[in-house]
Amino acid sequence: MKSKRRRAEDTPFAALGPQLENLRLQRGISQVQLAEAMGMGQSALSHLERRVDIHLSTLAEYVDSLGGLLSIEVKFRDGETVKLLDGSRAPAAADMSGLVEADRQMALPTILGPEQRRPSRDVLFSIRPAHAEKILTGNKTVELRRRFASAVTPGTLALIYSTSPTSALTGSAKIKAVQCADLPTLWKTHRKGACLDKSDFEAYFAGLERGYAIILDSARPLERPIGLTELRKRFGFEPPQSYQYASPRIRGLVENERPQAPH
Repeated sequence: MKSKRRRAEDTPFAALGPQLENLRLQRGISQVQLAEAMGMGQSALSHLERRVDIHLSTLAEYVDSLGGLLSIEVKFRDGETVKLLDGSRAPAAADMSGLVEADRQMALPTILGPEQRRPSRDVLFSIRPAHAEKILTGNKTVELRRRFASAVTPGTLALIYSTSPTSALTGSAKIKAVQCADLPTLWKTHRKGACLDKSDFEAYFAGLERGYAIILDSARPLERPIGLTELRKRFGFEPPQSYQYASPRIRGLVENERPQAPH
């Protein structure tokens, strides 16, 4: 008897990977940019865009990293339509945990306590130690970036990874607002909060006309910095060049670290 089960390549999902690639290209986002936002290598993303069978959690993360919201509905032959996932309501990632496999839940870390639900996934920044320290002491309240994800909203938690020679996850802050502006406006408005010299500002944004200012508050250092060796060994973590969405695999480790009181 011939099996009635259809293979993935025989279904409408056969072209899902290429469709995602086309969607990315339409948004003007390169593989390098999207891979960094998703916390994966460019080769892994290239493979994903050729796949037929894609996990729901991965699909939702891909769409979210493009600045979109995934909606899924079921259309029955009798005309009834039922929404399984309504992206227009922008649910918190933790609300999707029942729809995805256990090892890829898009749940939110709770570094500031489980009572605080946030509107979107946490973001992890790679920041030079001197600037990271200024953020955690409250002296630096603005992080400047050449580019940033449009899906990140106020209230999102920013995890701070201090680069070499510290090489450790050292604390967190809340994203109060994200502003995109031309460089003269960016400098005039945020030069004090960014704690940056004009020459360094111009060198960093060389070749661009606009940039992003991520306004931070409620900075809190971790009582015990979590070193890169530990992050790599337990979670396969590799620090991003700029930023990435925080991997849910780090959540368990972060939850067990008690934050220090705010300065």
